Amino acid sequence: MREGGSLEAKPGISPKANQPAELVERMKRAPAKVVVYSAYSDPRAAEFLSQRANIPNVMLPFTVGGTPKAKDLFGLFDDTIDRLLAIAQ
Repeated sequence: MREGGSLEAKPGISPKANQPAELVERMKRAPAKVVVYSAYSDPRAAEFLSQRANIPNVMLPFTVGGTPKAKDLFGLFDDTIDRLLAIAQ
């Protein structure tokens, strides 16, 4: 996986007013395959980028217990991989 951009300049700090629009333009020129966001993040920024750049988005669990399938470490890995593969198909 490679990072194509970030919705937040620093984790937990809201993006500057022009940052989402700049990221949309970058994704239109060099599209990513998916917009990834974590369960603890507000999904609105990921949905904005996903809709504007026409790229699917996916929420990934961030820890064991983060989703119903992530009951242990193996479940966390399986759920993460399953979510990414579902987007790729």
